[in-house]
Amino acid sequence: MKLYEAIRDLSDNEWLDISEVKIDKPRHIGRIPKELLKGEILEREVVKHLSDIRPEKYGYSIHRFYVEARKKEVHKFD
Repeated sequence: MKLYEAIRDLSDNEWLDISEVKIDKPRHIGRIPKELLKGEILEREVVKHLSDIRPEKYGYSIHRFYVEARKKEVHKFD
């Protein structure tokens, strides 16, 4: 499932904490409200999704997503 599909039903004020999965360990990308998330990261495959819901303490929920690592571009020259 792509990230944009996984977050489709979340409200715009929900927070997303995104890390990219590498072979050795996850690399934290950042934490951002859903309404501000844009770009190529939305097309990455979700590897794992966890929710930390604490509205009574913080007033918002944090949804943790682990996405596939960015693929290296291969340039072919003739």
